Amino acid sequence: MKLQGESSELLHYPLRDVVHSLFNCDVTPFRHYLPKEGKYIHDMRFFAESQALCIPPACSSFIPSEGYDRIKCLYRCVNNSMDRAEEACQMYSHVVMKTVRILDLSTIFPLLEDPYLNLRIIHLVRDPRAVALSRKGFSLITDDHILLKNEGISKDKNYTISNVMDKTCKAQVDITRLARTSKSLNGRYMVIRHEDLAKNPVESVRKMFDFAELELTEHMKKWIYNITHVEVREGGDVLTFSRVSSKVIEKWRTAADFNFVHQIQLMCKGAMREFGYFPVRSRMAQLNKSVEVIMTNWSQTEG
Repeated sequence: MKLQGESSELLHYPLRDVVHSLFNCDVTPFRHYLPKEGKYIHDMRFFAESQALCIPPACSSFIPSEGYDRIKCLYRCVNNSMDRAEEACQMYSHVVMKTVRILDLSTIFPLLEDPYLNLRIIHLVRDPRAVALSRKGFSLITDDHILLKNEGISKDKNYTISNVMDKTCKAQVDITRLARTSKSLNGRYMVIRHEDLAKNPVESVRKMFDFAELELTEHMKKWIYNITHVEVREGGDVLTFSRVSSKVIEKWRTAADFNFVHQIQLMCKGAMREFGYFPVRSRMAQLNKSVEVIMTNWSQTEG
């Protein structure tokens, strides 16, 4: 967002450098990209999603008897120095980051060569029809123009969601194919489908924890089950924290127009084939829940 005039291809490199720094608990890059030079933890919009940033040493206003509460954290843990986030980061054995729209896996290969990191990559993919519908619900115009800058689509030209999905889907396929052939990613790459995670959250997370060499405790299993099986809407909050995840995965079947679905299927047929998603041939088939749209025996692969 700070470099909106650049293409996604060019932005991969400063993104890689930021991610590399953060994995090493170095928060200095935030001074270049966050509001007010990233002096405070709350300058990171979603900081309260991290429990580590809501308890000491990151947050001095934490009340142990209340436990971790993301909403209270939003109000209590403001005006804490970003240096405290760095201090908190150094206390943990693992650093976990979620990134979006890294389209070229090779640009982050230098991170695999860092002797201080034991980098593992979990690649989350999702049914392109669901992704396209989700993108329609957000204002992603700036993001789309960055993504499409090198495709000859400028700000004053019209584009469709299919242009965005075409590039995104091709990138997803390229990532998985590169991971399968790269020796440097041997044992360090895992791909998992959003739908498998939604249908079997505890088992899917167990596999991810095993891959990352982490222990999945009984407390975490219970927490994961609860936030994926109960609908909880928190008034005024940015995100819906708890959902019945199995009901969300095929929302596109009733919420999207068939012409829209058909267009996405055409643009993303390679990704759908790669990740085990079946096309629908008519509006009737789209609405008929007995028509399978997700391959059930698709196997997670690791590089």
